[in-house]
Amino acid sequence: MSSKSWQWNNEKNVWEEVAGKVKVPPQQKPKPFTREEITMIITAFRGDRYYKPYADYVEFLFGTGCRTGEVIGLRWKHLSDDCSIAWIGESFVRGTRKATKTNRDRVIALTPRLQKMILERRPENFVADDFVFKTPNGKPIDDNNFRNRAWKSILTKLGIDYRKPYNTRHTLISHALDMGMNPVMVAQMTGHDVGTLYDNYAGSVNSRPRLPELHPV
Repeated sequence: MSSKSWQWNNEKNVWEEVAGKVKVPPQQKPKPFTREEITMIITAFRGDRYYKPYADYVEFLFGTGCRTGEVIGLRWKHLSDDCSIAWIGESFVRGTRKATKTNRDRVIALTPRLQKMILERRPENFVADDFVFKTPNGKPIDDNNFRNRAWKSILTKLGIDYRKPYNTRHTLISHALDMGMNPVMVAQMTGHDVGTLYDNYAGSVNSRPRLPELHPV
């Protein structure tokens, strides 16, 4: 082995040792929206003079737990003929089409309510490659613009503590687990592995470990 190769390997080992000693402090998990807050937010969007066109988009976020880019990137060709099934396999973020975050696709069965909502918004002569959710001007939704204008405005008007639109994903997962849904099924619907699901999203639900009562009254 040359001296240069030995030096490179030695430096690599040193950096690995240092990296192993770096500890990232824990961060508090985001607070999910309550079911009452979900209803308030969706109702407020539907009744707002300026932001009503985004109501279906918001309800789909809450109802599926999909990432914001996945919902923005949803196209009519990604839905079954009766709009009961959605294929989630790509994302659209600020003008760029990408694969999903995990580079894996999944299929989700929509609730009857979401199915009805999608069917009602589908144009009679729709173009398969068109986006399902668009701005009032027919453009792709810009997540940053939506968050800073529509989302913040509605939450402020309702007096609800601000959380990013991405929190709709954490909200669905938390409530699904809280209702006793199988974690494996939740992970399949949202595109996680089960370990990641619990580590990142299950910190606010009733299924978390509970301390034993040692001194009952």
